[in-house]
Amino acid sequence: MRSVSYAAATMVLGLACRASQPPQATAAQTPPALDRSDQLLLAAAKVALPPPGVAAGDLPDPKSRGAQLVIQYCTQCHSLPTPTMHSATDWPSVARRMWLRMEMLPESIGVKVPTPSDRYTILTYLLANSLKVSGSVLPAGKGRDEFATVCSQCHAVPDPRVHSPEDWPAVYSRMERNMERMGVRPPTATQTGDILLYLQAQGRRRAAAN
Repeated sequence: MRSVSYAAATMVLGLACRASQPPQATAAQTPPALDRSDQLLLAAAKVALPPPGVAAGDLPDPKSRGAQLVIQYCTQCHSLPTPTMHSATDWPSVARRMWLRMEMLPESIGVKVPTPSDRYTILTYLLANSLKVSGSVLPAGKGRDEFATVCSQCHAVPDPRVHSPEDWPAVYSRMERNMERMGVRPPTATQTGDILLYLQAQGRRRAAAN
């Protein structure tokens, strides 16, 4: 059973990498058609991979030991994740799942597994810079329920005051692209309008309070 897991993991990584390569111009280099089994594995790989990553310089405190370890280990299999991808509640289980996957891969792939000390440093860094969640009660306002319903499909509901009114449209647009990539049902145009108005209103309230 373990050897089967190795073979499946190897094929998934290979197919994912193949899918990410730009198409070649010459017909001689056209890859062979995938059979149904390969197509299923490729679909699973696309779902399992995180959204498009960030640049190393965009990480919080990018020169810190924690940031450097995230760059070193996490980019072996996928794009560089941002710590705000998950909340402090979710990161421990997500990190543990990634480490288990890394341990299951055959040595021939060359994926290095973090030491216990490195794991502690990585997790400490991720927790310190994680998604700031809203808490048990969201601020009142039109669009609050839509915001909670749509955004909780992928992660803990973020604090609506974490971004400025000017930044929220770009952040929201990025989340919509992530939802499309992950196959999550997108919000309607009405939901989008209500959510953005709610987020921008909360951002203005935060600015006024400061």
